[in-house]
Amino acid sequence: MKAVLLALTGLLATSVSMAALQPVSDEELGEYTGQAFLQIDRTASGANDFTRFTFGMDVETLITSDLVELGRYERSGEAAGSSDIRINDFALGSINSDGSVNPFKIRDPFLELAFEDNAGQEELVGIRLGFGEAFGKLSGNIEYLTGNIEVEIYGKGSYLASQMSCSWWDLVCAGAKGLVGGAWADDDFAAQAVLINPSNGEPDGIRATHVGMRDGQTLSIPNGSGFTNFLLGIFSSSNCELLNVQTCFPLSIYRTLDIGNRDTGASAQGMFMSFQTKTVTWYDSGNGTSATQGAFMNIPNGGIRTSFQEAFDGTERVRTKFLDPYYD
Repeated sequence: MKAVLLALTGLLATSVSMAALQPVSDEELGEYTGQAFLQIDRTASGANDFTRFTFGMDVETLITSDLVELGRYERSGEAAGSSDIRINDFALGSINSDGSVNPFKIRDPFLELAFEDNAGQEELVGIRLGFGEAFGKLSGNIEYLTGNIEVEIYGKGSYLASQMSCSWWDLVCAGAKGLVGGAWADDDFAAQAVLINPSNGEPDGIRATHVGMRDGQTLSIPNGSGFTNFLLGIFSSSNCELLNVQTCFPLSIYRTLDIGNRDTGASAQGMFMSFQTKTVTWYDSGNGTSATQGAFMNIPNGGIRTSFQEAFDGTERVRTKFLDPYYD
């Protein structure tokens, strides 16, 4: 990786120049600033002590794996033979049509350990790999996900109205469709989706197979008036349906997801994968994420942003290998 090569070059340059080291006064030293390649931080919260190793580097990479499977064991209430995380044909990054690499970008990756006091002895109860910032394409056939995945869904009212199927006697649905596809046709709608249980519309972050709007979740028009959003608030998702529109979808239909905002180029912050023997709350910039026992993936709000059409129809997989069976 480019960042690793630069780091090694810097270390080599340092070793060559050591023979000519000269003492520097406190006054001269005060004129210099810099960032360490490795930063180590120790913090404590509740019953846990944390040690984080942050690598001050930018990484651009293309990673592929036939299978990513973590936490395969029998778990109460879950399907036999399932795993906490199972993704077939996993990839970070993509290959452009001209054969060039479109890398997955990572800034300030870190490794963090969580310890708990056990009769005077520190016991390791969790480990996580995190990214200060992440941007790029994540591909795979997702079978199970355990964690916190928050998806921003957006789109025009005109497209949303085209997905609404109202019976002729359902005057409420017909009226709402008329507004969404008429007065609000050019407005930008937004919704929030999380890992979900499709049988009841309740959030379910353990070995989830679907993502969708939780029961009681409403649509909104971020730039709309308070009265407009009040009217929209009358209608909410119930049992994975809102005004005869499906609001829960299998994860397997999303073959490629954009991590970060592809429209603005803004990176996602707070993305991590962790493993813990018991529930551990991990902290980033003062915000805590409670990770359950086992393998856990966290992609916080704003980390994934997709259109209504992509939410309804799924996304195609991008090319991730120079010789890719999906495209050959």
